[in-house]
Amino acid sequence: MSQDDRSRPSRRRTLLKILAVLALLYVFLVGIKLLGGGCSALAAGEDNFARRLISRTSNPFVALFVGLLVTSIIQSSGVTSSIVVALVAAKVLSVAQAVPIVMGANIGTTVTNILVSMGYVTRREQFRRAISAAVVHDLFNLLTVAVLLPAELIFRRFFGVGFLEGAARRLTAPLARMGDVGDTECFNLLEPVLQPALGLAERVIGTPDGPGWAAGITALVGLVFIFAAIVSFMRILQSMMLSRAESALSRVIGRSGWMGILIGAVVAATIHSSSVTTSLMVPLAAAGIVTVAQVFPVTLGANIGTTFTALVASLATCPAGMTIALVHTIFNVTGIVVFYPIPAVRRIPIRLAERVGALAERSRKLVILGAAAIFYGIPCLLIALSRGWWGS
Repeated sequence: MSQDDRSRPSRRRTLLKILAVLALLYVFLVGIKLLGGGCSALAAGEDNFARRLISRTSNPFVALFVGLLVTSIIQSSGVTSSIVVALVAAKVLSVAQAVPIVMGANIGTTVTNILVSMGYVTRREQFRRAISAAVVHDLFNLLTVAVLLPAELIFRRFFGVGFLEGAARRLTAPLARMGDVGDTECFNLLEPVLQPALGLAERVIGTPDGPGWAAGITALVGLVFIFAAIVSFMRILQSMMLSRAESALSRVIGRSGWMGILIGAVVAATIHSSSVTTSLMVPLAAAGIVTVAQVFPVTLGANIGTTFTALVASLATCPAGMTIALVHTIFNVTGIVVFYPIPAVRRIPIRLAERVGALAERSRKLVILGAAAIFYGIPCLLIALSRGWWGS
């Protein structure tokens, strides 16, 4: 058998995977539209619980923990941010309400790294290195939120709009002018492409603004489409690109921090997962092949790359949906600008991560319980205790 004959099945498999990715992209964008339409109808109805649930996000700290909790449960900031994009585009959430949610999603996605590091819990020295490499991502995101969330709230208080939101609105203003529409009115070039599937969904389920059950089913179908499409995306793209991603990361680690950021961003955007990208670093750190300082820039790049999923989702929405997607990107880029260029500031999350590793070496149970409290216990408690949660 010739080389060409052997390569044909491989080319066919690659082509089928590419076609599958395109089909899943279509399903994903349809899911965004269905979720937005269904939730918009539910919010406009008489469901007091739904209204109370949405109103809780007017408290930025509750909204932050909602994003953290949801993402830590589903372990995908891409899914969370895509849902937020759909809700903002449907006017269920305002951009201001959504900003803390995407910040929380950034923190919540890092739980995957910690779960990977738990595989070394029985080996004290390896666990110390693994947990240090895992939590440097958490600590950077926590520090970034600690700086940028108060800044966003202060800007909103004195200027009427947060600086992240304002920057994103300026970037999306040309899109609104292109269609001669307002910031929350719908104009997107993909509407004609998505309309056949949306029309079919209306004929099968009914219009979202019809009976209450139709709106609920529409939203649920949209949510299933989004989740299934992203999970399938990740599996297909990882099967195509993961070995190349590992090779690219291994070549660049330790050579240049800025190159590590770039490669981390490209890999996370390609495989639609910052969690997978950063989790690849944990076994290398546990084995002593790389240090926390070498892992750090890759995690920063992965933070940027993971926002690509929300940007894709915003293609099927209005300018407001694009605005919150860009907020996510600007937030992560700003965090890098604040913490990475100055060596003394850059060392803060690295040294904190190393101290957590040292603590883990002495008391592994304490670190495990602390992680559970941060990602699940505290968010659940604060959401439950938020003012008026059980009120009428």
